[in-house]
Amino acid sequence: MNKQTLKFGNWPSKVSAKFVAGKSLRFQSVQALNDQLFWSEVRPSEQGRTALVRTSIDASIASHTIVDLLPPPFSARSKVHEYGGGAFLATPKLIFFVNADDQQIWSIEHKTHAKPSPVPQQITDAPQWRFADLCHDPQRNRLICVGEQKTVDGRHPENCLVSISLTNNDDLQVIPLVQGDDFYAFPRLSPDAQQLAFVSWNLPSMPWESAQLQIADLEPQGSVLNIACPNSAQSGASFQPEWDQHGDLWFINDDSGFGQLYRLRGGDLSSFPQAGAEMGDPLWVFGMKTYGFLQDGRVAVLCRSKGEAWVTLIDPADKNDTQCLHDERSSLCGLEQLVTARSHVAGILSTIDQPNAIASISVPSGKTTVLKPSIALALAPGEISIAKALAFENELGQTVYGNYYPPTNQDFEAPAGELPPVILTAHGGPTAYSHAGLTPKVQYWTSRGFGYFDVNYGGSWGFGKAYRQRLDEQWGIRDVGDMVSAATYLVDARLADPNRLLISGSSAGGYTVLMALAKSDLFAAGASYYGISDLARLCDSTHKFEAGYIVKLLGLTAHNKSKTFKERSPLFCADQISAPVIFFQGLQDKVVPPDQAELMVAALEKNGIETLYQSFEREGHGFRDKHAIETALTMEYEFYKNILAL
Repeated sequence: MNKQTLKFGNWPSKVSAKFVAGKSLRFQSVQALNDQLFWSEVRPSEQGRTALVRTSIDASIASHTIVDLLPPPFSARSKVHEYGGGAFLATPKLIFFVNADDQQIWSIEHKTHAKPSPVPQQITDAPQWRFADLCHDPQRNRLICVGEQKTVDGRHPENCLVSISLTNNDDLQVIPLVQGDDFYAFPRLSPDAQQLAFVSWNLPSMPWESAQLQIADLEPQGSVLNIACPNSAQSGASFQPEWDQHGDLWFINDDSGFGQLYRLRGGDLSSFPQAGAEMGDPLWVFGMKTYGFLQDGRVAVLCRSKGEAWVTLIDPADKNDTQCLHDERSSLCGLEQLVTARSHVAGILSTIDQPNAIASISVPSGKTTVLKPSIALALAPGEISIAKALAFENELGQTVYGNYYPPTNQDFEAPAGELPPVILTAHGGPTAYSHAGLTPKVQYWTSRGFGYFDVNYGGSWGFGKAYRQRLDEQWGIRDVGDMVSAATYLVDARLADPNRLLISGSSAGGYTVLMALAKSDLFAAGASYYGISDLARLCDSTHKFEAGYIVKLLGLTAHNKSKTFKERSPLFCADQISAPVIFFQGLQDKVVPPDQAELMVAALEKNGIETLYQSFEREGHGFRDKHAIETALTMEYEFYKNILAL
């Protein structure tokens, strides 16, 4: 078929902003119970409600159906740490969940076929508390979970592990069980219910910097005794403790420089490394999982290295006996929320040519079955932009990684010799990462004739601890330098028009956008989604979870604090920005408050810089409703078209 010739950026596309916003689900937590799989999904078409869903993990069985478990308006969403996660727990009869509106724990039956459908029942009535990361203790008829209690004097909330009685006549329903540290996660009960494992950490550390594995004995009535950090697991940051059926405790620790899998049997510690591979995740939300146990005794664990991802099967009896699960390892980009059930691995699957999906992988065949896609993206292979993993050097000679998506549309091509506009994007966190999986938002841009470069700048996850620590004391410098180097690389490789480079990012990525616009004149325009502009103001107003994060990122001391805040805050570099900027902000944002955007807009307007500002009354940190997502995407495109005269 002959292609029409049309300038880059003007290609008609099947991927509309309305379609991306209204049809694309965002999967979150995943759990397996026997042969059933449960997950939560954010639905923009339902004003961002988080639904709970169940199906069989094996799509080949006759009873394979997808069932909605939570009637509207209930929404399973925790707000502990503001980022939440770990908002539901499936047990043989009940699902316990944190309801978004009141942050209380409710339950609903999921095995009944009665009509009408079961009605959720409220478990807690403690408005001063928020809950997350639930663990069931059936022997004592209670839940153990993370509790976050409001304070009356405006101080940061108090975090602890709590016991929640499920007995109706229990007057003391919510009882602090373990407290004293600033944060807790992963309460996990041993098979005999005699021990409790968890991780804890303290300010100013983030959990991926210093989280200790701890083990406590439990009295018959449930009280905690003898909390101890195993001598063999005291250094580094620990992640995801899990007990196997034999009573051995497994966990991930990054003391080696990469997150590696360990087993604690009695007092003996065994490691199961994969050279140069990262097995953990940055604990931004509760309930993250990267490994699980199969019925044949092996452990399935997600591995990442330099942009590649694969699942390795490890035999605990022989650490050298490993197997890659996939037939086509190169197509897999990630498997978030990895869970196991009998002879299946499941989770949120990302591949280079299919949208995110709830999927299962059969062991040992490696056959992948999509159980539910995040979106029905009806694009032919020739219409999909496939990421190309690129590596380039920054100005220090360090290797930096990114995923480049070329302009792709089977019906259109650009005039001979024309180079495309390219959007360089900086992920949030900044301790996060971007994988090469297909996302509708990226295809929205590439199908219109834009290149898209997702940069894993220094500080990103998935490349080892040393790569992540490049950003220590260098936030606003190293990330900016890498984004500028990425732009220069694209121009030198003739992948981008040097006069049509754009930069976009959200949250910490929005901060990087604004700093890059101040420190470089390479970019024709920028888009900041709830980005940070005034670091001093952020430090004064930020929530507890990130209260110490900025200290290490900026290298703050009593002597350099004021100077560093001014040097690294976009607000005080606003007079150096000459490119137009568009801003998007949720007015309910507790992580990056609206004044961060509003002050920056005012400063740029005062300097005569073209700006646009769009706020959303009901949105917080990250947009959930289809109207906000569609509006922002459409406005960003129209903004670029105007600036670039497309």
